[in-house]
Parts: sequence; C-alpha cells; structure tokens
Amino acid sequence: MTQSEQVRLSLELQRDRHLQQQRLIKMSHKQPKLKGNLLLSPSKHSSALITPCTSPIALQSPPLGWKAAKDDKIRLEEQSTAIADLWKLVAVLLVENKRLLEEHEKLKAENVCLKRVLYEEHQSPPASLDQASPLGMRLLDVPPDLQQEIQLLLEKANDS
Repeated sequence: MTQSEQVRLSLELQRDRHLQQQRLIKMSHKQPKLKGNLLLSPSKHSSALITPCTSPIALQSPPLGWKAAKDDKIRLEEQSTAIADLWKLVAVLLVENKRLLEEHEKLKAENVCLKRVLYEEHQSPPASLDQASPLGMRLLDVPPDLQQEIQLLLEKANDS
C-alpha cells in the first residue's frame, strides 16, 4: 500500500527472509539421520562442547539450549539468500544514487541561475549621457581611475 520504494523493498526482503527461515526449519526437520549420529552444538547459553548423540529422542529434537549443527548445504543456501538480498539492496541504492545525482545537478543549475540573477540585480546601471552629474553636467564614459580623481576634486571643491 505504500508509495515508498525503500519501505516496499524492506518489506519484501523481510518476507523473503521469513520464507527462507521457514524453508530452513522444514529442511532441518526432514533431514535424514546422519549415519546414526547427529552432531549437536550448544547455543550461546550452554557449554562449548560438541557432543555426538545416538539417542532417537535426541535425533528428533535437541535439548533446550542446544541447536542442531548446520551442514554445508544449509550454509550455502543461507549465503546465497544473503547475497541475493545484498544484490537487491545494491540495486535500490544505485537507483537512489542516480536520483540524487540528477537532483544535485538540477540544484547546481538552479544555484548558478540564482547567482546570475543576484549578480545582475546588484550591478549598478551604466552611466548614461542623460544622467546629470553633481555639477549639472552630463556624464560621458569615463574610466574608473579618472572617475575617482574627479570625485576627489569635487569633494575638495565642496570643502573649500
């Protein structure tokens, strides 16, 4: 129901992981007896010993706090599922990265445009021939260094 691609992907990955866990549980219950012995390894709540068991009861369900040792087939399936999940995540991140790069380029262009407009707004309009100077004369195009000298002369004239 959500429109967010990330939320949708997260839910899909969670569902895939849940289904994978269900398959692993079913496989572990259907696994044939390993030559009469099922190696049981303790969980983090018990001692660190690995014990061979020959009791039929132990083959059906491990004691509380113990879990059945994983075989290579289960490990490979878990790894392949994890790799597939990672590839999906990489694909989502690449799409997101592309979108962000496009947005970044758009914002850079907008920034340049705004700076140009701001620059143009703060530029003083060029002196026109119709504009009167403080002395009542029309200004011509005068180089900036001469404009400064004229300004200094006008200030001296006003002071005296």
